[in-house]
Amino acid sequence: MPVVALVTQAAPNPSAPPPGVEHDHSAGVRAYVTIHAIRRYGDRILGLQEVLDGLDDIEAVDAMVGMKVPVLEIRDWLAFYGGVAMRRGAIGVCRDGVGLVLKCGRVVTVVSRRGERRR
Repeated sequence: MPVVALVTQAAPNPSAPPPGVEHDHSAGVRAYVTIHAIRRYGDRILGLQEVLDGLDDIEAVDAMVGMKVPVLEIRDWLAFYGGVAMRRGAIGVCRDGVGLVLKCGRVVTVVSRRGERRR
């Protein structure tokens, strides 16, 4: 009978929780964040829809970077809260008026509460 050795590889250290997080309930789980979700954050939360109109998702995120929007911080924030929701088996979560929609461990889009812009 062949001997099978199971090798486990340690997961890389997850990103730190976003500023202001008092209790980290993520257990290190982070969701994958799609380019579309970052673009929709810009459109729906930051109010950049008119500026980004006519651009595809990659062009829109590039434009956000050019406007000095903190895209990496947005991605980390979405990954953290998406990870908490994913760990709990949720398909979405709302945090600070920002709704995250999850599918298969990914944040696929962002919606704002009642169509309001976050300030």
